[in-house]
Amino acid sequence: MSKKINLIGYTLEQLIHVFNELELSKLDAKRVFPWIHVKLAKSFDVMSDLPQNARKLLEEQCTLDRGKCVALLKSKDGTQKALLEFADVNRVETVLIPDDDRYTVCVSTQVGCAMGCKFCHTGTQCFTRNLTSAEIMSQIMFWKDNYRVTNLVFMGMGEPLLNFENLSNALSLLLSEKAHNFSRNKITVSTCGIVEDNLLKLADFGVRLAVSLHAPTDEKRKQIMPIANKYSISQILSAGRKYLEKSNTEKVTFEYLLLKDVNDTDIDVFELAKVARKIPCKINLIVYNNWDGSVLKGSSIDVANKFVKAMLRQGIRTTIRKSKGIDIFAACGQLKTKASKGNTSC
Repeated sequence: MSKKINLIGYTLEQLIHVFNELELSKLDAKRVFPWIHVKLAKSFDVMSDLPQNARKLLEEQCTLDRGKCVALLKSKDGTQKALLEFADVNRVETVLIPDDDRYTVCVSTQVGCAMGCKFCHTGTQCFTRNLTSAEIMSQIMFWKDNYRVTNLVFMGMGEPLLNFENLSNALSLLLSEKAHNFSRNKITVSTCGIVEDNLLKLADFGVRLAVSLHAPTDEKRKQIMPIANKYSISQILSAGRKYLEKSNTEKVTFEYLLLKDVNDTDIDVFELAKVARKIPCKINLIVYNNWDGSVLKGSSIDVANKFVKAMLRQGIRTTIRKSKGIDIFAACGQLKTKASKGNTSC
């Protein structure tokens, strides 16, 4: 039995090509596209403006499978984390973060992660494979079924720029006025510091860029992030400036995880400020979310407050990210697909 074609990851142009291969019309493709991405249809049966024979053929040859939610955790602060399982039984986590009238979805792009950052719980799960564009879209559509999603952050499991083709398809769908119609200013893509061609290709979409910096010097960065052995901070800054120019965005966000006795001293403030002055940016300080087995410990909240005040005195725009979902392991760096105690069915 041949594998069915999952249509939810296709742009309109790609969908038209698929329909042509199935000997269905371009008009049929244009009818189906909004059913998938605007009305969020889960079956072909509901597509009332589609001829019956076309619906039957699509049912036989294609699918709108979004995977299966096998666990859903709800935090006391309102954050929710879903564990989605796909056809090959691989799983990823995606998070919904409420904040006043905003609903932000944290999206994964890979099963596991190959980057090996020492502070990251996700990184302890070996990399398995890239997610397809359909699997990326599945996470967003899962939450959109019940919530008015306003913002997207590609900060979940995996390194987005190492799955660029599928990320690109997803971004095209998310930004399309005929599909999900997100503003480019409401989408942020995070990278641990990949500065090759894919970064400038990402600039074509005009979305916001976040870079996981986490240390103010190459020497310190190499101690906690293996990628720093390949790309230096000066290379990141150079690529970042090119990104801003090409994408017409205002600033890069540098994510900076505060680690006790690693990167939280007065000297680190001075060195980080030197880096920040070289590019339009914002520093987003993150209080470390401890997890069993980590050799690193987070700085205290007092140290974090002192750090941010010192950065502001240096004239650098700096904020502390409010961690949400800590009690369900949904906060930054905590995502991992192993089932957790307290899982509830979806």
